[in-house]
Amino acid sequence: MKKGFTLIEIMVVIVIMGVLAAVGVPKLFGMIAKAKASEAPTAAGVYIHLQEAYQADKTVIGSWKNIGYEAPGTNGVSSYFKYKSCADEDIVYDGNQSVAIGWIATSLSGLNDCALGSSWAVTVSILAERSLVYATNVNSDECAKLTHNWTVANIGDECEGNSGNTQQASNDPGPQQQQQPDEQTQSSPSQDVDCQALKDAHNAEHGNKNGWVDYPRCGTKVPPGVAKDLPGCSGNGNKLQCE
Repeated sequence: MKKGFTLIEIMVVIVIMGVLAAVGVPKLFGMIAKAKASEAPTAAGVYIHLQEAYQADKTVIGSWKNIGYEAPGTNGVSSYFKYKSCADEDIVYDGNQSVAIGWIATSLSGLNDCALGSSWAVTVSILAERSLVYATNVNSDECAKLTHNWTVANIGDECEGNSGNTQQASNDPGPQQQQQPDEQTQSSPSQDVDCQALKDAHNAEHGNKNGWVDYPRCGTKVPPGVAKDLPGCSGNGNKLQCE
């Protein structure tokens, strides 16, 4: 007598395969999306490393050409991302805080729930002479799941709103200065220091913050190397304090 599978056994096998497929396929696509998205933070890490090396000799936010950075792909376009610099020229420290999106990557395809056209950006802030702070941002929670340790923020379209080029040293007063030439305003923490840049840098740094100094003006902690150049801070080493 020949033996075979019963109809119930076959149905049980089909149900099990369906459950495994329902659980496994989304995870598989999630792993593929993460693998594709990993190109962006890797490229950003190379950019930050070169920017830090360039800044060691010059008090500037360097352009891609000057720091020797080349984006992945051909002419800044890879299989998954389009890369662009929002600082076309070196941005020199002129005594004021300057902020620029020094690196931005825009996705050329959807990565699971991370939509087509999503952006990853490295914002560079000159807080003081020879003091650069980096913030790594992504524009949605869905994309942040693919690149851990990146802060969700509104990056905007391409370089729109980038303040780097507008804050370079210039003899021409800005529109607000022209409208209020005789008005004297009292100095405030927001005028002295870019508090948001300090907070972004604190949030973006997920490592050991031992030794960081409290900076009450902005309600955050900053590295000692940054704190010593900020208004209201004095002393050195363990005696460094900020008001």
